[in-house]
Amino acid sequence: MNSKEKKSRTIIIIVASVILVISLGYLAYYLIQEKRAENVNDELANRHTDTVMITQETTTVPETTVPEITTTTEATTVLEPLVELDSMKGFIEDNPHTAGWITVGGTSIDNVVVQCEDNDFYLNHDFYGRSSQPGTVFADFRCVVNDYGFRQSDNIILYGHNQANGTMFGTLQKYKITKQNTKKFDFYLQHPTFTFSNLYEEYTYKIIALFVCEVDPKHTRDGVIFDYQNYIRFGSKEYTYEQFMQNVTERSEIITGVDVQKGDQFLTLSTCSNEFEPSRFIVIGRKVRDGESPEVDTSLAKLNPDAKEPDWNFIYGN
Repeated sequence: MNSKEKKSRTIIIIVASVILVISLGYLAYYLIQEKRAENVNDELANRHTDTVMITQETTTVPETTVPEITTTTEATTVLEPLVELDSMKGFIEDNPHTAGWITVGGTSIDNVVVQCEDNDFYLNHDFYGRSSQPGTVFADFRCVVNDYGFRQSDNIILYGHNQANGTMFGTLQKYKITKQNTKKFDFYLQHPTFTFSNLYEEYTYKIIALFVCEVDPKHTRDGVIFDYQNYIRFGSKEYTYEQFMQNVTERSEIITGVDVQKGDQFLTLSTCSNEFEPSRFIVIGRKVRDGESPEVDTSLAKLNPDAKEPDWNFIYGN
């Protein structure tokens, strides 16, 4: 080997070594970030659980329920003041961006939810505002989350990263079903609901749909996507209840049997999917109505053989 070849070989080894060191450094940084996020999640979840248990032990059930709206005269309607849940007060003190709490049974999703003036900050910051790759579960900044029920958004959207270690929305994939893989249907049957509390009240949601969808027009033959994240208020001609339900129903991998009607309110859980980049996995729940049982008759549920999935052949170039 001549000197020129030796020099080239040395350069290649140096470059490869630098790349390896950088890669290992990034991997270590990623793992440290994930572990720290996991520790923060555990700490917050334990605090929330402890507070809920204490509240349940010390709270007595009143003989009568105070209505949300009290009419004082024919012309004047007085709203009862909203009262913060004891389980949320400590989190609000730590972070005024606190918006609620999301729990999905059978998964590790037991997370505080935040909301600020954009959808960027909590993509890479933890609950305490520190830089963190796993981010924090957050509500779309356009959604009305903390108000009287009738003033809340028709569809509240929560975002969370699909972390490999299961933090944030990493275990939401337990619901992921495709025509090629239907094994997780049983998981839905065992966990057909989830709960979300804002700062004032806890709600139960019955799952009505779950699916993978495109978010970039380049992944569709006609350039048309279901921009689910914009269906927040069903008031405009572009984003109606009917259009929302048509898109949701035709895509859902499960026909759940849960009834829906105009005037219902929904909550959408959104996370990255891993079939192609970018793609999203979506789980949508319908809020349990006043006076309605939170129980779901899962005997009505069945797989949807006609579910509209992404065009895999087009996306993968087959």
